[in-house]
Amino acid sequence: MKIIYVPIRFERDSLSDFFHELDAYRDHEQVCIDFTHLKFSYPTAMLVAGAKIREWAKYRHEQGYKSKKNGIDSSRRVISYLMHLGFFDFIYMGEGNCVGEAGGSSNYLPITRVTRPDFNPFDNSVSDWYEGMQYEANRLAKVLCNGNVESIETYAYAIREIIRNVFEHSRAAECYVCGQRWWGGKVEIAIIDEGVGICSTLKESYDVKTDSEALQLAIKPGVSRTSANAGGNVFDNSGFGLYVLSEIGDRFGWFAIGSGSSRLIGNNGERVLEDFVFPGTFIGIQVFSRIRNFPGALSEIIREGEEIAGINGISNKASGASKIIKF
Repeated sequence: MKIIYVPIRFERDSLSDFFHELDAYRDHEQVCIDFTHLKFSYPTAMLVAGAKIREWAKYRHEQGYKSKKNGIDSSRRVISYLMHLGFFDFIYMGEGNCVGEAGGSSNYLPITRVTRPDFNPFDNSVSDWYEGMQYEANRLAKVLCNGNVESIETYAYAIREIIRNVFEHSRAAECYVCGQRWWGGKVEIAIIDEGVGICSTLKESYDVKTDSEALQLAIKPGVSRTSANAGGNVFDNSGFGLYVLSEIGDRFGWFAIGSGSSRLIGNNGERVLEDFVFPGTFIGIQVFSRIRNFPGALSEIIREGEEIAGINGISNKASGASKIIKF
């Protein structure tokens, strides 16, 4: 039996070797995934690894291969934490809480499934379309705001727009979100889906041919599949949600966005494209500490974004919802 060890830490840059092993032994008759070495977990890497394991395990089950698990010991803090968040239910290993069972708090949001609204948005008002997603967006925003109470509504808008993009474009029936804030002020949130990927959706309106091109385009202000359509945008999508969150991550921590065969990481103005195979799309944002003068920082991000959109010939302005600041 082949044993594949989970890395010591689920973090942004620790998954490549693990993923390569999963792919290499995808069709091996008997494989055991061993969690013995795992000591710490961040939200983005946890969801990304989980989605990869889900897809791998489902494939092997369909092919009739045997897959086993080891090292899931609830006496270990990291395992107990993942069990509480619903991680092992998420990856079909049936240990701990089910996805959505834990309640969460202002400090963390467990793995949470957000499902596609069960109606045709063209037959309902925009407010009805948003209503099903707003609750989870607010919960994730409360974790991300890190004490900046005036920023909750803006974060919630940006997160809701990203979730809405999943259902509008990715053809996925659901997405998953989670978040964690630590004692020192660091905070990280993640959103993933298992849909068709960013390139497949953006190429309907833009001249993009590769996943790496699509990622670079997706974080630009005003970019949306529907914003380029002559018929208008019934979803009231300004295309600024991902731009706003990626800029916040870039300036005050880091952001990572991956889809298909590529991953884009931004930190302190530097953007790095890497090969990274992921079945769907993921977005992760980490902020290192509480953002001082958030209203001023947001205003600068929006102003610069609208200028960039204008230079690139995009007529969209940031939605009023993305500019709301309450004191």
